[in-house]
Formats: sequence, structure tokens, C-alpha cells
Amino acid sequence: MTGFVTSVAPRHVLVVGAQCKGAEELPGLEGAARRLHRALVDPDLGACLDRGEGETGSLLVGTTLGKPVVERALAGAVGRAKEDGGALVLALLGHGMGGCGGPLYFVTSGSMEDGAIHQLDVTSVIGTVTNEPGLGGLITIVDTCHAAASLPSPQSATAGLQQGSVRLSLLFAASAQMPAWDMNLSVQLAELLENGVPNAGEFLAIDDQLIKELRSRIHTQEPGGFVFNGAPVPGESLWLAHNVQAGVRRSAGVLGFLAYERLRKLLRPLEGTEGINSSEQLADWLGGPGQERHSHPAVRRLLEFQRDLSVCTSTVAVLEETFGGSLTDDLLRKAAARAGFPLEAVVQVPCLSLRDLVEHAVLHQPAVDRASQDRTLVHFVAALVHLISPEGALPQQLAAWAAKSGAAITLNSRLVELTGVKPRLVLVVADDGGEDVVRVDASLLFGSAVVHIAEFPCAPGPAALASALDDALGWALSWLGAAGERLVPVDVSVPTSLLLDLPPEEWRVVRGRRMLGVDYDVTTRWSGLLTPPSGIRLDDMLHAGSQLLSSLQAKAQAGPSWLGSDDLSSLETLQELLSRRRMGSCVWGVSALPEKDFDLMLEELLIHTPAVIWPRRGGISDTGALQDAVAEHWDSLPEKLARAFQERLGNCLGKDVPGHLADIRTTWHDVHWQDFCQRRAGRAVVAPQDVTPKEQA
Repeated sequence: MTGFVTSVAPRHVLVVGAQCKGAEELPGLEGAARRLHRALVDPDLGACLDRGEGETGSLLVGTTLGKPVVERALAGAVGRAKEDGGALVLALLGHGMGGCGGPLYFVTSGSMEDGAIHQLDVTSVIGTVTNEPGLGGLITIVDTCHAAASLPSPQSATAGLQQGSVRLSLLFAASAQMPAWDMNLSVQLAELLENGVPNAGEFLAIDDQLIKELRSRIHTQEPGGFVFNGAPVPGESLWLAHNVQAGVRRSAGVLGFLAYERLRKLLRPLEGTEGINSSEQLADWLGGPGQERHSHPAVRRLLEFQRDLSVCTSTVAVLEETFGGSLTDDLLRKAAARAGFPLEAVVQVPCLSLRDLVEHAVLHQPAVDRASQDRTLVHFVAALVHLISPEGALPQQLAAWAAKSGAAITLNSRLVELTGVKPRLVLVVADDGGEDVVRVDASLLFGSAVVHIAEFPCAPGPAALASALDDALGWALSWLGAAGERLVPVDVSVPTSLLLDLPPEEWRVVRGRRMLGVDYDVTTRWSGLLTPPSGIRLDDMLHAGSQLLSSLQAKAQAGPSWLGSDDLSSLETLQELLSRRRMGSCVWGVSALPEKDFDLMLEELLIHTPAVIWPRRGGISDTGALQDAVAEHWDSLPEKLARAFQERLGNCLGKDVPGHLADIRTTWHDVHWQDFCQRRAGRAVVAPQDVTPKEQA
């Protein structure tokens, strides 16, 4: 029972207590069912939705309920869980028939004499419900005789309708050959949920520790469990209830979950440490008699851990002092997302506390990698400052904390990086110098800070590329959802070989049907500043990009330098023209494509300057009007190009977006792309405001 990552979707429950008549009546069944239901719907325990008692409720108790009534109640509960995308907890309390090699039948008719056809086939029901599309997982508690016979077949788990993409946890009261007594499983489970389990983490789940706890309490039978997780989303887990003991432990020990677990692990090899549960107790033990033991490797690791705890404690104290009145779960999630925390930590339910997140930043990194520890913590602090303080102003308390911890420069630099109005997704279509695309490199930026990166392998062919790009989009959207942001700007970096195909904004990426540029403002970038053409140095390309930025900032001309048909009459003619012009001196414009060799010419133009404009479809009849439109809207490119593309698709071009802008395409270069490429290349990035007056001169 450890820290579990769960979906934010509502949890649903159905507890069925099916009583029998006469001599088959089970004493205590109704009370056990209601007590278990009460624990499962308690917001502080099972946190399932309470729909009350009855056929449409979350609790169904009665004598001779009948198979149809139970099936209707189950279908309703499954439907509601699917609607919310949440997990379903199903508890069946009553008589069980079968087992011993056959399926388990839950007696719903009121009498075991009625035969299997009148009872609920539990084994089949579990297999069917588990494979319901849209269900967030199934947790089943079976408190009957022969309960282990309810275990679904391997085929239903791995080869059902969901082809193994399911999550199932099963807790059974007794083995398939044995009886169960006095509703012991339900009674003892409810008591465990109500009182919690010491040292068992934030959540109670069906695992070895829970089974061990139940078996220590139940001596009339042997309860057991089964867990299957084939879900494609990593990190999500099925849990029964919040562990109330975790909160007691934390408040008493002033340690978060991660620190407590790390402390227990470090103390395990050392005798006489069983009672140490807090930083104060650890300090007393380390400062006690027997200082010679500090040479022991396990003790040295404890001393390193104590130093890390001190960093956590001081950081939490200054953050609470500075932002205590402003901190919310939502704000902590947003800061964690911007600091590069793993997604499972960001979306965890309930939200990790400030202490938990600080501990994650410090303790989740290897102890030998002190730089990673410091960097992650500083990035988290910077994210909080960026989200809370006006214009990222650094509060005095945090400035003092940063100076004392030697993190002032890193913190100030990160605050500068986070400056930016929108998150940006960069998709680099990589061919590694070959003819085929081999992967898509995705980077999610907040401001200029690259916060998350991922690679998506790609087989040859347009369909595989579209699938990899769609996967990358889904990855980015999951992060942005956790950060409370939406995605608008998308940079797509492509090699020259792909530039003459469909423009990236026209790629049908979203679910293989929607063009990328419909939902997002797509800017095409040339990948030559990441992977230069053969024979070209990377530093030469980065220098050309820097030169272009200087030329654009000087505003020597409003618009590109347009190339005429004579300039493009042959590759040699163009090469001769470019050899006389300074690299990065302008943006090149082509209003009419040459009859041949434009692929070779385009690469020559891009090597000279990484920004080129050319027609979207062949030639343009009124080149003068096109050039006038580009000059008029020059300062608002490339944003106006994205708008023009979207508005033309919707037949709603406005007066401020002339149709000629929809007729052109471009590879664009700006400060954002130069900064990204230099960071990818491992080169220092110097912001204009950081250049000294002497350097400017």
C-alpha cells in the first residue's frame, strides 16, 4: 500500500447484500453491507458517490432480490461509471454456489435450492464488466463461500473486448473450495478502512499488505486477492480508500509521504531504529551516544538524508510564509507541471501537498546528483513565483532563501525563461540525415523554458508520421491539462526534403482526419539549425540565424527581398547571387516558382538565411498584390499567416487579413526558434537585455 496515482474522475460503487430465506438466512449480512457501503462512500475514506439505497442507488440490500433486479442495478452502476470515465467498486455479500473447478454463482433468488440458472454468474459478470469500454477499472469484493472461484479466466482479462487494456482488482473471502463465515471479510475490511493501517501509505488497495492485515484478523478462512493492470496509461492504480493513518503519521512526524518512505528504507539495516518516525527523532538518534557509528555506510546515507530533509523543511517554511494564503491544489499542480515533475505526480488524487512536492523535488533525484536536486527545487519555486507574484517579482523572503542556498542566479534565470504569455509545443520531424523520418521529438515550452520532452518513434510513410504527431499532441495536451493551460502555438520543424510536400498546417494529424492548422497556430521551422545539411557546420547555421535576427531588428526593410525569375533561372545563377550577399541579411521571398530545381534552390536559400517565403500552390497571378500584402502585414507575421489559413478554410477572411496571405507558405525564424536551437545545440543563450553597452557598440 503505497502512494497511488488515480484518475480525477468520480468513483462509483455498488454494494449488494443478497439475503436468503429461512434456515439459509445469513445473520449480520445487512449490517455488514451497510457498514461497508458507509466506508466506501465516506469522502475521507472510499470517496465513492453515495446514491442511497435501492435499485438505482449504490446500496442494494434485501431478501429474494432476484437475478433481474441485481443485473439492472449493476448495469446502472456500470453505465454511470462509464459516463464519468471512473472506476467502479462492486461488493457482493451473501451465499455463493459452485467453485471447485466451476464458476461462482451469487445467490440472488433467496434460496440455494433454486439452481444456478436463477443466480448471478459472478465469474462471467466480472469478465464482462472489466471489458466495458470507458470504465476506469473494476474493484470487486466477493464475500461469499468459495469466493475465489469468481476469478475471471485469463482469456477474459487479456483477450476480451478490450484486448487486455483493463484494470481489475479482486478481493475474495475464501478459496474456491472453502466456506466463508459470519461476513468476516466485509466487517474486518470496513474496520480497516475506518481506522486505517499504520505505515501503509496514502491509499489502501488490494495488495499483499492488505491481505496480510485481513488474515491477521480473520482466522475462520483465508481471504486473498488478485490484481491485473493492462491499462495503457502508466501510473494509474486502483485503490479502495484513503488511509486515515497516513494523515495521523504525517502531522505527528512532520514528514511527507516520500520522506517517510525513504526514512523507513534507510533505517531498515540499522538495529534499534524501529521507533524513529520523524525528523526530530532521527536527529536525536544521530546525535546520541556512539558517534563512531557515523563511519557506517548506512549511517552516512542517513546523514545525507538528514541534510536533504533540512533543505525541504526550510523551503516549505519560506514558501508557506511567502505564499501560504494564496496556495491551492490547483496552483500547486500548475507549478509542478511547469517545474518538470512527472505527470503521475502532477495529476495524483488527492493533490500532493506543498511538503510532498518539495520532498519530491529534493528526494526524487539521486543523492549523488546534487545539481538535479537543486535545479528541480529551484524550478518549482520559480514556477510558484511566476504564477503568484505580479510580473514575476521575487519576494524578499525568497530572495534571501535563494541567496543563502546559492540558488539566486538559477532562480533569476528561470524566472526570465518562464516569461511568456502562452505555452508552445515544438515538434521536430527528425530524419537523422537519411531519406525517411525516424521519429518526432516533442518539446513543451513555457516561455523559453523547455519543461517536458518526449520522443515518438516513426516508421516510414505519411500515415506513420501522422500517427506519431498525433501521439505527440496527445502527450502535450495531457501536460497542458494538468497545468491549466490550452495549446495554441505549435512549431513544426521539418527537413528540406519535406518542405516541398504539403505544408505542416495541412497535415491531417488530429485523429488522422483534421488538419493540424485548423485547431492550432502552426509555424513551420527549418530543421537546419538543429541538424544542418551535409557539409554545413552547425555553428555557421546558428550564426546565420543570429544575423537574421539582427537584420530584422534593424528594420532595414519592411518585407522580404523578393527574387525574380532571372534570379531563379538556374541553380548556378542563384548560388552566384547568394555568394555576394551577407548570410542572414534578409528574408528571401519567391513569388513564382521556377520550372525546375526548386528543391535544390530552396536548400541554398535556407542555408543562406533560415526564413523563406514562397507560393503555397505553384504561381500567383498578381505578384504585386501579394508583395504589397506581405509588406503591409510584415510586423504581424507569422501570426497573420496562420489566421489567413484558418479563415480561408472557414470562408471568413476579414478585411484585416487579405486573401493573398493565405496563398503563401514560409519557414519562419525568430527569437523563439533561435533560442530553442541554441539550447538544443548546447550553446549559451544571451538575451538582448543581457548584452553590455560595450558589446552593443
